[in-house]
Amino acid sequence: MVRPLLAPMAEGSAEKIYGPLPPAVRYRIQAMAAATDNVGLFFGEDIFVAFGAVLFMHNFMVESAGVQTEPLHIALWGIPTACFAFVIHSFRLSRLDHHLRREITKAAKGYREGAS
Repeated sequence: MVRPLLAPMAEGSAEKIYGPLPPAVRYRIQAMAAATDNVGLFFGEDIFVAFGAVLFMHNFMVESAGVQTEPLHIALWGIPTACFAFVIHSFRLSRLDHHLRREITKAAKGYREGAS
């Protein structure tokens, strides 16, 4: 999902704002697109009851550990972790915006000085 859809959309958005992107900036955007997808899938699947990981945890706890629980309770306990992951990753994306702005400005400045 990252390579065919998310990364090109993120790159296109950055190009619309900043113009042509240096290769290092393009790779950084692709990497953060992949990281964002991973964070969303990893923490999002833990709060979806019908997902295999929640059902696997439920079966393990009941059959192996003898702990009586319901899949809904496991998913509900995953919500605070998913919320913290969302806040932390939002902060990381904000930092990425500042870093990209600085890198693109520096690259544009170097290009202008080299053209003079």
